[in-house]
Amino acid sequence: MKKFTLTHNTFGKTIEFTFETAPDWLTSANEVRGSTMDNSWFYNDYVQKLEVGQSVETDIHTITRIE
Repeated sequence: MKKFTLTHNTFGKTIEFTFETAPDWLTSANEVRGSTMDNSWFYNDYVQKLEVGQSVETDIHTITRIE
Protein backbone atom coordinates (compact mmCIF):
# COMPACT_ATOMS: atom_id res chain seq x y z
CA MET A 1 0.00 0.00 0.00
CA LYS A 2 1.28 3.47 -0.88
CA LYS A 3 1.73 5.80 2.08
CA PHE A 4 2.58 9.51 2.01
CA THR A 5 3.36 12.44 4.27
CA LEU A 6 2.04 15.91 3.61
CA THR A 7 4.00 18.69 5.32
CA HIS A 8 2.89 22.32 5.44
CA ASN A 9 5.92 24.36 4.30
CA THR A 10 5.24 27.31 6.61
CA PHE A 11 3.87 25.76 9.78
CA GLY A 12 5.64 22.38 9.59
CA LYS A 13 2.50 20.38 10.41
CA THR A 14 2.72 16.88 8.93
CA ILE A 15 0.02 14.31 8.31
CA GLU A 16 0.28 10.81 6.88
CA PHE A 17 -2.18 9.47 4.34
CA THR A 18 -2.87 6.56 2.01
CA PHE A 19 -4.98 6.33 -1.14
CA GLU A 20 -8.05 5.75 1.03
CA THR A 21 -7.34 8.58 3.50
CA ALA A 22 -5.97 11.31 1.20
CA PRO A 23 -7.40 14.79 1.82
CA ASP A 24 -10.42 15.67 -0.32
CA TRP A 25 -8.79 18.92 -1.51
CA LEU A 26 -5.95 16.85 -2.98
CA THR A 27 -8.03 14.11 -4.62
CA SER A 28 -10.94 16.39 -5.55
CA ALA A 29 -13.29 13.71 -4.25
CA ASN A 30 -16.09 16.24 -3.72
CA GLU A 31 -15.40 18.51 -6.71
CA VAL A 32 -16.84 18.63 -10.20
CA ARG A 33 -14.41 17.04 -12.67
CA GLY A 34 -12.86 19.70 -14.89
CA SER A 35 -13.75 22.57 -12.59
CA THR A 36 -11.15 25.10 -11.50
CA MET A 37 -10.95 23.33 -8.13
CA ASP A 38 -10.32 19.89 -9.68
CA ASN A 39 -6.87 18.80 -8.43
CA SER A 40 -7.30 15.16 -9.47
CA TRP A 41 -4.84 15.65 -12.36
CA PHE A 42 -2.11 16.58 -9.86
CA TYR A 43 -2.96 13.74 -7.50
CA ASN A 44 -3.18 11.10 -10.26
CA ASP A 45 -0.35 12.30 -12.51
CA TYR A 46 2.21 13.33 -9.89
CA VAL A 47 1.49 12.17 -6.34
CA GLN A 48 0.40 8.63 -7.18
CA LYS A 49 3.44 8.12 -9.46
CA LEU A 50 6.02 8.98 -6.77
CA GLU A 51 8.49 6.26 -5.86
CA VAL A 52 9.39 5.64 -2.19
CA GLY A 53 11.53 8.56 -1.00
CA GLN A 54 10.50 10.93 -3.79
CA SER A 55 8.71 14.22 -3.11
CA VAL A 56 6.69 16.78 -4.98
CA GLU A 57 6.22 20.36 -3.80
CA THR A 58 3.32 22.74 -4.16
CA ASP A 59 3.17 26.37 -3.11
CA ILE A 60 2.11 25.29 0.38
CA HIS A 61 2.98 21.61 0.92
CA THR A 62 5.64 18.99 0.36
CA ILE A 63 4.23 15.52 -0.36
CA THR A 64 6.61 12.58 0.12
CA ARG A 65 6.00 8.89 -0.51
CA ILE A 66 7.16 6.92 2.51
CA GLU A 67 5.93 3.39 1.61
